[in-house]
Amino acid sequence: MIKIEADEEEKKALAERFSIPKLHSLFCIYQLKYYHGRQVRAKGEIKALITQNCVISLEDFFVTIHESFELHFIPNDDLKSELEEIDDPDIIPYEGEVIDLGEVTAEQLALFLDPYPHKEISDNPLIINDNDEDINSTERVKENPFKVLEQLKKLNSDKKK
Repeated sequence: MIKIEADEEEKKALAERFSIPKLHSLFCIYQLKYYHGRQVRAKGEIKALITQNCVISLEDFFVTIHESFELHFIPNDDLKSELEEIDDPDIIPYEGEVIDLGEVTAEQLALFLDPYPHKEISDNPLIINDNDEDINSTERVKENPFKVLEQLKKLNSDKKK
């Protein structure tokens, strides 16, 4: 089991890198298993406490991230020429004999960040909460758009008589 924890300097650098006001804590645990030579399967669990800006009110608020993930590391020289571009984001090629788990942790944090963060409790009318009226409610009866045409048709037929 390998533990990665960001120190104060790293937290400050990551907050700047990901354009978040503050990264309070970042901790990740990895379980690594080697197979097929130098291929590595990694199971990870990331925990972070960050401050983000609400995209609606621009207020800062705390966000807790606690997620699990699984990655597969393959040495570049093991990749076949037809697999030069890998579509699976969970397969990561690596160079040499070392996998930079610190960078992997930073990348996983970036994946779990909400790109449009907003506070859960917001009085903003643009956000629909579970308690708000259902948009597709059947209680409101929509008028038939052709009703006006029917009335015009009826008026015209009455005038001809």
